[in-house]
Amino acid sequence: MRAWYFVLKLTTYITPFMIFESAYALIADKNVIISLSFLFPAIWILFIWTLVMNEKPPEKLTLRESFKIAAGGWLLMSFIGGIPYFLSGYLSPLDAWFESMSGFTATGLTMFTDVESLPRSILLWRSLTEWIGGVGVIALFLSVMYRTSRVVQNLYFAEGRSDKTEPTIIGTVRKIWLIYVFYTFFFAFIFFLLGAPIFDSINIAMTALATGGFAVTNNSIAAYSPWLAFAMIFAMAFGGISFVSHINLFKGRIRDFFTIEVKAMLVIVSIFILMMAPHLMLKGVDFWSALLQSSFHIVSALTGTGFDISDLSTLSDYDKTILTISMIFGGAYGSTASALKLIRVVVLFYGIFWYIKVRLAPRSAIIPFKIGKKVFEPAEVRDVSIYTTTYLFFLLVGATVFMLYGHSLADSLFEVASAEGNVGLSVGITSPLMPWVEKVVLILEMWFGRLEIFPVLLMLADFFKK
Repeated sequence: MRAWYFVLKLTTYITPFMIFESAYALIADKNVIISLSFLFPAIWILFIWTLVMNEKPPEKLTLRESFKIAAGGWLLMSFIGGIPYFLSGYLSPLDAWFESMSGFTATGLTMFTDVESLPRSILLWRSLTEWIGGVGVIALFLSVMYRTSRVVQNLYFAEGRSDKTEPTIIGTVRKIWLIYVFYTFFFAFIFFLLGAPIFDSINIAMTALATGGFAVTNNSIAAYSPWLAFAMIFAMAFGGISFVSHINLFKGRIRDFFTIEVKAMLVIVSIFILMMAPHLMLKGVDFWSALLQSSFHIVSALTGTGFDISDLSTLSDYDKTILTISMIFGGAYGSTASALKLIRVVVLFYGIFWYIKVRLAPRSAIIPFKIGKKVFEPAEVRDVSIYTTTYLFFLLVGATVFMLYGHSLADSLFEVASAEGNVGLSVGITSPLMPWVEKVVLILEMWFGRLEIFPVLLMLADFFKK
C-alpha cells in the first residue's frame, strides 16, 4: 500500500491537463464526445484518489519501493492517458494504450495513420503527453510538492536522475521545469517566424524539447521549410543535453555547458554525418540535401526525438545501421533523452583504452579510471557494463520477435531500438495493422527503456515473488 499510495497520487497530477483538454475540445473542436472522453477519466482519477487520500503518507521509502512507484506510476499513467483515444472512438484499447505509452515515454511511434484528420484537441493531447513525459512524471509530481520529504530523493533517483543543482531536489526540479517552459516558448516563436502555423509551432516545440517526435502533419517535419528543419536540429539537440548544462549556460558558465557528454555528442554527430552524407550523395541526393538529411536524422536518432524529413524505409541497410547505433547511444544523462546515455557510451569506449593501458603497465602501477576531472569507481564501471548488457539483451529479444514475424534483421533492430531508446523513428513497421504481439513488445520496450529497465524488473520480480 505504501508504494501504491504514491502511484495513485502521481496520476492525479495529469487531471488538470485532462480538464484543460476537455474544455479545449469544446472550444476548438466543438465536440462534446471528445470533451467527455477527457473529462470522464479525470473524474475517475479523482474518485480513486478519494479512496486513499485520507491515508497518512509514509515518511520514508526504500529505494526498492521508489523503483516500484516509478514503474507502476508510468504504467498506470499510460493506461489512463490512452482512455480518451478509445472513448472518442479513434483507437482500439490496445492501440490507445500504445499511443499513450509512446507519448508519456516521449517515444513518438504512433498508431495514427492520418494525423492531419485528427481534431486539434487529440493532437494537443499527444503533444502534451510527450511534453509531460519528457521531463518525467515523477519530476512533475515533485515540482508541485510544497515541503521537503525523505521520500523525495529516492523517487527522484528512481526515474533515472541524479543531478542536483539546487540545495533541495524539489528546487532543482522546479528550475528544470522553468528552463523547459522557457525553451518551449522560445522555439515555438522561432518555428512560427520560420513559417509554421502557431498551433503547429507550439506542438512541435513541445515534442522536440521532449525528444518525443509526435508531429501534427503526416510527413513530420518535411511539411515545413528546410530552414525550420535546420532550426529543429538545435531544438532536438537542446532536448538531448542535460538540464545541468542548460542551468550552467543560463548562469553564464559557457565552459561548464560543454560537458564531456556535449563534446561526445558533437563528435558522434560529426563522425556519423561524414559516414552517412557521402553515401546519400552516391545514391543521387545533392550535397545540401544529403547534409541536411544526414545531420537531421542523426541528431533526431541520437537525442531520441524521432522527427524525420524523408521516408526512412527507402534507406539502405548501411544508413539504417548508422541510425540504429545512434538510437542505442542516446542523449545526455539528465536530459529528456533515453537509451544508453552518452556518459555510458564514453565510459565503455574509454574502458577499452584503459584496459589496454592497465595490461601494459607494471602490476604495481595504480591507474585510475579517469575521464576529464571525474574518477570512476570500479562499482560505477561495473554498473555501466551490466546496464549496457541488459539493454542490448532486451533489444535482441525484441528484434528476434519481429524477425519471427518475417521482418529483416536490419528493420527489426531499427524498430525495436527506436522503441527501447524512446526515439520514434520507423521504417514503416509500426502501424495499426501490425500483429498484437508486436504492439505489446514495443509497448514493453518503451516502458523498459524510459525507466532504464531495472525499476520495471524489480517491480515484476516483487509481483511474481508474491
